[in-house]
Amino acid sequence: MNPATSNIPLVLKVLHIEDENTNIVNLPYGVFDVDGQVVSNTSYNSYNNQIKISAKDVNNIRKITTEKILVKYQDSEGFDLDVVEYENIRLHLLSKSSYNEDTEGYDWQTLEDEFAYRKFDQKWKPVYKEVITYSDPLLVDKSCIKLDTGNPFITSGFATCQADATIYTYSRSGAVAHLLEKKFESLGMEFKGSINYDATEGKKVWGNSTHGGLEYVTAFGKYIIGKDMVKRTQGSFNGTLEKLQKMYEEDKEWIENHIQTLYNLHFRDTGASSVLLSEVDKGVKQAITYVNTMDVKAKSETSKRSALNVLNKLSELVNKEVLEK
Repeated sequence: MNPATSNIPLVLKVLHIEDENTNIVNLPYGVFDVDGQVVSNTSYNSYNNQIKISAKDVNNIRKITTEKILVKYQDSEGFDLDVVEYENIRLHLLSKSSYNEDTEGYDWQTLEDEFAYRKFDQKWKPVYKEVITYSDPLLVDKSCIKLDTGNPFITSGFATCQADATIYTYSRSGAVAHLLEKKFESLGMEFKGSINYDATEGKKVWGNSTHGGLEYVTAFGKYIIGKDMVKRTQGSFNGTLEKLQKMYEEDKEWIENHIQTLYNLHFRDTGASSVLLSEVDKGVKQAITYVNTMDVKAKSETSKRSALNVLNKLSELVNKEVLEK
């Protein structure tokens, strides 16, 4: 169906960019009054294509319709014939013929009758006038976005030309790598490139391989991420700005606390309580790994989840104790 003749109410999609105070309007096929200017989207193959324009007043966009109305007939000498009189004469002339469905034309009683009709048809030409109407202000479906999210790892769909401009993308891989580097800097630890984990023992240095993402980050005499946690440092996610900001804050808290815990355990004094905490932390993490790899029957799945919950709570208690020291 031609959009111009559809009875479905026209609703304009509007994207409001808050930090630039700009409205982007998707205009369908047709001619519109936008901010007092005529904007046309009637080019070839534009029935299914929308154009994007900037508009100040999105609540007063109107559709412009132009209609041709027959007002009279006129001959070459400028004489007029009104529509009713023209139609009466035409029907009178046609009364001397019969319509032939096979030829889709008229069969005339005489050649003189056919000639009279053709002469009349050729003499009088229709005269039209254009009537322009403006619709009421069109309905608007408005969405709001920000181009500048305040976070270099969260980008708007509009900035990256996504199909849905209201969806944002969070690069967790880049974010966690950046947060990890900044945390090491805050602890006064120096980056040493692709350094083996044994070379970091007792030293305020860290390193990473040139492959494997963050899986092989070395510090405190070990791989601090490893296969068990590398998935928490990977991926790209789509969602609302609020959802992705929350995800970023959770990642920030996790990686900073993780590094701080390892730092405190590695560089604290060697008293009995310190050694005990270190061993408990190591043991609990190993137990979590072992339980996660267990392939249990369905009826034992609840017990497995319960065990993991207890171990995770113990791990949180150890981390809290270490972070407070």
